[in-house]
Amino acid sequence: ETQPKYTVFLVVPFLLSSQGGLWSYRRTLSLPHNISSTHSPAARMDLDPRLKSLSRQTGIAKRTAKDVESYEKELQQLTDKLNKMISDGKDEYDIKHQKLAVDETVAVIPDCKTRKERAIADLRTMLADYSDLGATEVYIAAKDLLAQIGEEA
Repeated sequence: ETQPKYTVFLVVPFLLSSQGGLWSYRRTLSLPHNISSTHSPAARMDLDPRLKSLSRQTGIAKRTAKDVESYEKELQQLTDKLNKMISDGKDEYDIKHQKLAVDETVAVIPDCKTRKERAIADLRTMLADYSDLGATEVYIAAKDLLAQIGEEA
């Protein structure tokens, strides 16, 4: 097997007494025998565009699941803070603004859950369609994420 060779063209500035100038040279480099351009994950994804789309969909599902979790945690914190403000007898103005913050968070959660469910459904569909990629890292990571999200739901 022939190793790929890369030619590098370097231009180096230098000073000669009162004159400046450029000095250049070429050098051909070879990759070590145990490294090839197909070893990087990005290069493997270029070979099969389905891997790239599966990786992208896995990221979407992961992010939307994290969003739902984050908003639910925020809702709990805001509700606790509101209850504490009420029990401490804080100013009505402050309580009103805290209620608005709770209401805004409550309004966002259903949309986030819908996006999460859609992302999970799309990921399941892709996994079923791309079952021939079952031995790849991207496919395995997608299945692991689906199992993890399934446990939470």
